Amino acid sequence: MEAFDLVVCGGGSVGLLLVQLLRQRLPAGAQPRIAVIEPQPPAPELPDVDLRVAALSPASRALLESAGAWERLAPAKRCAYERMRVWQGAAGPNAAGALVFDAAETGLRELGHIVESHALRLSLWQQLESTDGCEVVSAAADALELDAAVVRIGLGSRQIETRLVVGADGAGSWLRERLRVAQREYDYGQRAIVCHLQPELSHAATAWQKFLPAGPAALLPLADGRVSLVWTVAASTADDLLALSDTAFAARLTEELDGALGELRLTTPRVAFPLAAAHAERYTGERFALLGDAAHRVHPLAGQGLNLGIQDADVLAAELAQQWMQRAADPGDLRVLRRFERRRRGDVELTMTAMTALNRLFGSPLAGFAGTGMGLLNRSPTLKARLARYATGV
Repeated sequence: MEAFDLVVCGGGSVGLLLVQLLRQRLPAGAQPRIAVIEPQPPAPELPDVDLRVAALSPASRALLESAGAWERLAPAKRCAYERMRVWQGAAGPNAAGALVFDAAETGLRELGHIVESHALRLSLWQQLESTDGCEVVSAAADALELDAAVVRIGLGSRQIETRLVVGADGAGSWLRERLRVAQREYDYGQRAIVCHLQPELSHAATAWQKFLPAGPAALLPLADGRVSLVWTVAASTADDLLALSDTAFAARLTEELDGALGELRLTTPRVAFPLAAAHAERYTGERFALLGDAAHRVHPLAGQGLNLGIQDADVLAAELAQQWMQRAADPGDLRVLRRFERRRRGDVELTMTAMTALNRLFGSPLAGFAGTGMGLLNRSPTLKARLARYATGV
């Protein structure tokens, strides 16, 4: 039986960042022995820009920098955006009722970065492979046993044990299911269509988002001048939109977005995935903690999903590092894990409630009042700046 101080189930960005943040916050003589269980490591390179992108806040970037992962991320895989334009109705993004956030108004260099999800994970994975005291277990976990002192994990013919297991294995978390941690789920009855497009006009380092009756459509800037589409549509109409020819789809989207970036042209295939929210009834228990999508999922309309997971990793790393420095420290101490959960649950619940409310509001008969509210907010620099600084994690 091989023993580790910490085992992370899942080799995604959130779990990998947890490892680096924890190691960074501990002195050389107190470094834990860590195993990361991941049966599917990232491919070394993708032939094109990844269809899955994430909007990273300045606070998330700062954590990646402190962990030494940001500099591994190639500049071609990330694009800073300095502004965000949000509008509703046919007047377009430059109308008086549009909401405009500008980094300069908040004293920031940028509002965030659009980052390729695969590239971010690969940079953290490569960092893990070069980190002493960390082992990648390239197998699927198939057995779990917890007692008061230790967690035992079966991986086929191999068994390992640890004092703390962390589930960072995504929405379909094996660990959460094995621990029988229930979660509340909400199906939005929507699907998100994603693809990349070449716009006729420059994206101008701006994220563009329009609230349509069925859901928001966002054009996110990419480093090569293209934009990444995330279009929320009713589940009943998604297949019809996917069945359109590339030319017809691009023309439809150009019209829906009021020609904000001129004529749009598809450069990649289109894919769609269902949208749902979920929240685990608890993040922690005896010798376990859940992070990121394993603990919570939110609507993508504000791009906060990965940022919430990164904040989870930050808070858990801080709590564990403080505990590790004590005499006879036990990383699985339930008091430590409960502190992490108390610090994170309120913020997550607030974000989930806000995203669900916005999604419902703009698709309801009250959408006109919401559009009026955007115009009023845009004319209140103080309130708008406070909202922007909250959203960016500052």
